[in-house]
Amino acid sequence: MRIGLFGGTFDPVHYGHLRLAEEARETANLERVLFVPARVSPFRLHESRTAPAHRLQMLLLATADNDAFEVSAAEIQRGDISYTVDTVLALRQQYPEAQLSLILGADALQGFLQWNRPEIIVQECCLLVGVRPPYDLEATLAGLPEAIRQRVQLVAMTPMDISASDIRLRVRTQRSIRYLTPPHVIEYIQQHRLYREP
Repeated sequence: MRIGLFGGTFDPVHYGHLRLAEEARETANLERVLFVPARVSPFRLHESRTAPAHRLQMLLLATADNDAFEVSAAEIQRGDISYTVDTVLALRQQYPEAQLSLILGADALQGFLQWNRPEIIVQECCLLVGVRPPYDLEATLAGLPEAIRQRVQLVAMTPMDISASDIRLRVRTQRSIRYLTPPHVIEYIQQHRLYREP
């Protein structure tokens, strides 16, 4: 089985996330993409974030119409800071024969060496890195050890300049977020009055 792991805060999930997951699925012929919302990102310890239950529910709504997409609450249930390496090792135990891939954006690859035990992650997973033109990854790749570079597979992405922080700002300033995230997610945000406060 070929499984792609896609972690993040997803606050909220948007079409940029969904498109990267779909393009990674297609590029690497993945049978399943597992979205794993972080309880607490180690890189965002001092940022306020929406409750994990809300972020999980929005992901479930956003991915419901794609049979290849699945959502895991593993990091939320684990509690404390969410480290990708722990999720990868748990997934490896669950699926000892699977080919695992980690889906990430080019910006995340730049900081990959600061992740917790990146050498273990690349032993277990290849890295499917989404690249939007005209982004040039040469300098980033040159700065990585050969063992990591060999595990990188580039995923050509449709340019979509959407960010979760922009969506949160638009909601707070009462601007439309239509066509930035799926309709069910918009309804959920409105129903639960998310992102109204800074």
